Amino acid sequence: MRPTGFYKLSQEYIDLVRELGGKYQDNKERPVYCCLQDKDCPDIYWAIPTSNISHRPTEQLDRIKRLCDLPNRDIRSCYYHIGHTNRPAIYRISSVLPVTKAYIEGEYMSQGIHLLLRDKRLIAEITRKLSRILFDESRHPNKYEQHISSIYAFLAKK
Repeated sequence: MRPTGFYKLSQEYIDLVRELGGKYQDNKERPVYCCLQDKDCPDIYWAIPTSNISHRPTEQLDRIKRLCDLPNRDIRSCYYHIGHTNRPAIYRISSVLPVTKAYIEGEYMSQGIHLLLRDKRLIAEITRKLSRILFDESRHPNKYEQHISSIYAFLAKK
């Protein structure tokens, strides 16, 4: 797996999240953005689900923009990021998932090429927000609905 690459999660992984008490609502084959490799466990990558912005209702998009515009000290400002992949996209940072290669179904392809994020400023901002979410999670284990801490502990044991 490559940091800054987009991948598809396996159904086995989605089932694992649910078995560990977490929620994973998405039944579509959405790409996840593998933001960075874990420092303590290099087999684990932090994957951020993404969504296409174009089909979002105005109210939902306005809510996401309001959260993004909150002051940086407010953790809710890190829940989402609006950016661009091969199209305008929402990075659902607070839905981050620890994942290993074993649970990746394959690379997410765009026009026959593995989609990679190349914008250094976008990568830096997403990484900054992710760091805040992971710090928040370390202080409040399983705060987020996907149960980040439980998944991480399971994968770290393997």
